[in-house]
This record gives sequence, C-alpha cells and structure tokens, in this order.
Amino acid sequence: MSEMIERVARAIFRADYPEEGEGSEIAWEKRAHWYSEAARAAIEAMREPTEEMSEAGNVPTYQWVDNTADDVWSRMIDAALK
Repeated sequence: MSEMIERVARAIFRADYPEEGEGSEIAWEKRAHWYSEAARAAIEAMREPTEEMSEAGNVPTYQWVDNTADDVWSRMIDAALK
C-alpha cells in the first residue's frame, strides 16, 4: 500500500472510530484492508479535478504566488475541501 493510501485510510478509520485513538493498532489491523480500499476509491475519485480545483491550480506564473508542485497541489486540495 502506498504512503498516501495508508494516510487516507487511517484518517477515515480515525473519523469512524475516534474512541480508538491514535494507538490502537489492533483495531486498525482488523480493519486496514477495508479502509485501504475505501481510501483508494476516494483518491481515484479525485483523479479528475473539479473546475474549482483547476482554477486554483492554474495561477499564471507572473502573479506573486509560489507555483511549485507542492503549492499547486495544496491550493487544489484546499479548493476541493471548500
């Protein structure tokens, strides 16, 4: 499993089971496969950006903003979360 799939899977798991806390590896191990599949589906759904995400990522280079891949990615994800 990729780092991002695991990160998203654990975030979904924590949202579903907040009482388990960060340290419940046993509870996570029992459910990891299901949450990994859910994370993969969620990430795949984001493959095609929305119009808002595209607009956030397509900032002209002459503007005084950072246009590194990390900065563009962050702006696009922020737009998706609105």
